[in-house]
Formats: sequence, structure tokens, C-alpha cells
Amino acid sequence: MSKEKSKEFPKIIFGFDKNWELENWRDSCIKNNKYSAKNNEMWGLGSIPKDVKEIINNNYSDEEVMFKLVSIMDNFLKTSEALSTIKKVSDNAESNWGKIESNFFPALLKMLDLSPEEIEKKYYACFTFGRRCPFSTNKFMFSPFVSFATHASHEIMHIEFLKKYRKHCLEKGLTETQIQHLKEILTVILNEDMKDLLSVPDKGYVYHKEIREEILKRYKEHKKTKENFTFFLDNSICLLKKNF
Repeated sequence: MSKEKSKEFPKIIFGFDKNWELENWRDSCIKNNKYSAKNNEMWGLGSIPKDVKEIINNNYSDEEVMFKLVSIMDNFLKTSEALSTIKKVSDNAESNWGKIESNFFPALLKMLDLSPEEIEKKYYACFTFGRRCPFSTNKFMFSPFVSFATHASHEIMHIEFLKKYRKHCLEKGLTETQIQHLKEILTVILNEDMKDLLSVPDKGYVYHKEIREEILKRYKEHKKTKENFTFFLDNSICLLKKNF
């Protein structure tokens, strides 16, 4: 594909958002990974300085916590190790994504029944030292602990699926909590449509293992019918309601 042609596809802008990183350091210590297991395991620090958890556990006020975290982060980001980690991981991520982006987006459009006009023109990938990698409207975090091609595919699917189908899911009677489970479960179909692009398969969460296997089986059958994605989604919603 020519360089001119590839410009038609959305771009991922790589960077580091200090304020979002501060929030993620705090949230990594106080929020459970609600999808990891039924007992809601903690996310773990990853490469976040251990002092962060100690500050969180000392029961300071929110204002005091953030003030202290700013100081820790400022000192941490002055180290050559932290700076080199951000650059090395980000450079590798950008290089790996460049190898698949021109094939990923056409596959995503086809998979979710989207038009090019419906998806974001830019996504912002922000490095984090933590294991917890949140996302929002058109940005997501990535860490040294993930395979970027698979991770970015997973997060972009979340972004575009929710934008297109959240209202439909609500109309079908799902709660917001059920929709959050559904978005995680459905990423299993990346392993069907993007299997030649992903550096590692999309594993999802242990909590969803059985239903993901069933969803993938149904998706493979769905592809043979030539029905649109909404038809498959409605069947998936029925299955979800029986399990969550």
C-alpha cells in the first residue's frame, strides 16, 4: 500500500500524559480489577514506584495524596531509567503498530459494520508505568507489560464498539455494568478477524473465559450467514443476560 493511501487511515499519536499518569498511579492502588476474578483482585504496581502505595495506605486526604504523588513523579521522571523506558517502549510500540495499521482499520470497519466516517481520526496512546491501562473517548494507556499491537487493537475496538453500540445495548435492556462486561467479552473476535495481525492472541480476563469461548464459536458461525454485526450482537446480548 502506498504512503499516500495509508494517510486515509486513522493515526495513533504516541505520548505521555503526566496528569493522567498521576491519576493512574492513584487508581492502581485503590481500584480493583473487577474482571480478573470473582474476588476482584488488585491491579498491582507494575513499574510504579513503591512509595506510591505507601502514601495511599497512609490515609492522607485526596489533596495531600496528589501533592505527594506529584513530588514522587517529578523525581522519578528525572531518572535516566524512567526516561529511557518511556522512549524505548513507545518507539517499539509505534514501530510495531506501523506494520499492521493499514490492515487493521479495514478489518475493524468490516467486523463492526462501521463506515470510515464513524471512527476517530486520531487516537492517543499514552505510556504508563503501571499494569492498569484505562481508556476514554479517543485515548488509551499502554505499558511495558503488554503486546502493543494486540493491546491497541483491543482498546480501539472498545472505543468504537461503545460509541456505535452502547445505546443499542441499553435499548436491549443491558445495564452499564453488563455493557462493560460485554465489551471485554467481545474482544475475543479479534482472534478470528485479526489473527494474522496480532502479535499475541487477545486473552481477555479469566472471569470471562467460558463465555468468550462460546462467543467466538458463535461468531465463526455468524460469519457464514452474512448477517450484519447487530444480528450477532443481539445473540451475544441474550447469552450475556444468562450469565451476568
